[in-house]
Amino acid sequence: MSDFQDELRNDYDYENVVIIAIGQTNISSYNSNFCANSDLPLVMDQYPSLPIREQFSPYGLHKQLVILDYDGTHLGDIFVNSVSATKSYVLGLLAQHYEQAVPGDVNSDTLVNVQDIILVVGMILNAEYNDSADLNSDGIINVLDVVQVVNIILN
Repeated sequence: MSDFQDELRNDYDYENVVIIAIGQTNISSYNSNFCANSDLPLVMDQYPSLPIREQFSPYGLHKQLVILDYDGTHLGDIFVNSVSATKSYVLGLLAQHYEQAVPGDVNSDTLVNVQDIILVVGMILNAEYNDSADLNSDGIINVLDVVQVVNIILN
């Protein structure tokens, strides 16, 4: 059983991706292939009223996956004929439209180096907080985060 949302989060570092399926008949297929064991919801359009389909006009057709960004902008859509082709299409769209954070890259220069260590130490000394510097996600920035940045650099 596949969990595509878990794959997006753990294998590709994409967070908060919600998959909306158009058409009720594929509910079991979508659940097992895209949302199994996921904490993110799968929203299904219920037949016969199909209220969601109208929101995605002209894209909301039966067996169609519609991909939107955070602002609701249409990024793409695909008719679902094959799970692997659909996954590849979604991954391609995400790679094209979203920059992924590099763990330990506090200054967002796509490199993890001594500059990032200096920034983390500065945040500790100034009692500042930044999600990108909280590598162990404990809600505080401290020496444990510095150690993790150093380990990223050494590995």
